[in-house]
Amino acid sequence: MLYIESVLSSSISSVFESAFIESSVIWYGSVSAALELFGPSRYHWDNGYFSQDIERRVSSVDSVFLDRAWEQVPDKLVLYDYIGCNPSKAGLFRSGPMLKGDGLVQDWLGNPNFEMGTLSLAVVRCPAFFETFPVILIDQGGTLRADIPFRRASSLNSIEQKSDQMVLYWEGGILSSLLYSTPSVLKNYARKAQLGSIFTFDFSTSSADGVFRTSPRGWYSFSHTALGELFFFGHLLRC
Repeated sequence: MLYIESVLSSSISSVFESAFIESSVIWYGSVSAALELFGPSRYHWDNGYFSQDIERRVSSVDSVFLDRAWEQVPDKLVLYDYIGCNPSKAGLFRSGPMLKGDGLVQDWLGNPNFEMGTLSLAVVRCPAFFETFPVILIDQGGTLRADIPFRRASSLNSIEQKSDQMVLYWEGGILSSLLYSTPSVLKNYARKAQLGSIFTFDFSTSSADGVFRTSPRGWYSFSHTALGELFFFGHLLRC
């Protein structure tokens, strides 16, 4: 009897191995783990996969028709470029369904293009590892041009100080062709630009609280890892 129990308990460890492999394949991404089914992986965001693809599509169109080029970018691609689709944004450690995270997408505001004179500025995106990140605007050479400082007294490159030089021009989306120069508006959209594509959400329909939650890819990986460990520790106890 003890011999049979040992065989059964040892075979349980194979479940842990298969669950671990499956979780790794889903989390890191593979051909079998389609984006349309499980959503993007963390490494799509870390490597700027979707933002680079969007820029490639837009740059392939004549600059005279730039607004039209942004309108032709697929909605699905724009949504994948939003950090809320990233399974690594601590959603596994927050209560509630995935839908409660940011609610239902209503509109895409467009692509925010920050400019300082003849320089085009880009907002450094929030890495997947961090919950918060400093708002920094850099030029094409990587030089810091503006930011939102933690301490105003020691600030040298705050958006308020650069307000007479900075403007925000929208390309595509519902705010297409609009121009802003008010510092408070620039700061608001600079913070949102850290998260990738900028959307408006419906928080009332799903009683959302505006907190990121993970994608189906994240839940799949977490649940299979947890179940695999349950079998593994059960195997150790039975042995």
